[in-house]
Amino acid sequence: MGFALPNGSRVYVQKSHNEVTNFNSISNAKEAVVTLNSGHGLVVGDEVMITSSWTKLNNIVAKISHVNNNEVTLGNINTSNTMVFPVGEGQGTITKITEWEQLPQIKEVATEGGEQQFIQIQFLDDDAERQLPTIKSAKSKSFTIAHDSSLPIYTLLQQLDLTNNVVAMKMYVPKAKETRYDSVRIAFDPTPTTAINDIETVKVSATVESPAITFYKD
Repeated sequence: MGFALPNGSRVYVQKSHNEVTNFNSISNAKEAVVTLNSGHGLVVGDEVMITSSWTKLNNIVAKISHVNNNEVTLGNINTSNTMVFPVGEGQGTITKITEWEQLPQIKEVATEGGEQQFIQIQFLDDDAERQLPTIKSAKSKSFTIAHDSSLPIYTLLQQLDLTNNVVAMKMYVPKAKETRYDSVRIAFDPTPTTAINDIETVKVSATVESPAITFYKD
C-alpha cells in the first residue's frame, strides 16, 4: 500500500520534438519492442510519442527503457494481449520529445470524463434488467493558473490552441516519486478571470487523446 500528497508537483507541456521515425514492426510483449532502422539515435531515458494502427497504443507517451541496436523497448507499455494488439499489426511512428515548457502557478486542477457507460437490456422472459458495459466517456482536464502574460508558456499555449496538434503532457509528483504522461489537445483563452480581492486567473483546457496514462517511478 502506498499514497502521497500531490504538493510540489510540476506540470509540463511538450514544446518541441525531433523528426518523426516510421516503424513497421512492434512486438507483443510486457514491454513492447519497436524495430527501427539503424541510426535512429534513441537512447535509454528518452521520452517519445507513439502513433500506431493499434488504437490502444495510438498517441501513447512512453519512456525508452532499453536499446539493443535497432530494437527499442518502450518501458511499461504492455502489448502482450493479442486480442487487443493483433500479431503482425501495430505499425506506426515514434517521435522523440526534445523540450518541455513548465505550466507554472497552478491554482486548481480538475478532470472530467472517463466514466463507464452502460446499456440496459431486458428480454421478454426476464424479471429484471441486465446491464452491460459499453464505452467510457471522453476525458478532459483543466488547469487554472495565475495570470501573467509574460510567462513563456503563454506563447506555446496560444500556438497549440491555433493548431489543435496532439502534444505530450507530463506531471512529476515528487512525493510519489512518479512521472505521469499522456497526450492532449490544448485549448487556451488568455483572457483573465477577474474578481475583487482575488488574483486573476486563466484556464488551460486539455482533451485527453492517449488511450491510457503511463506511469514511471524514479
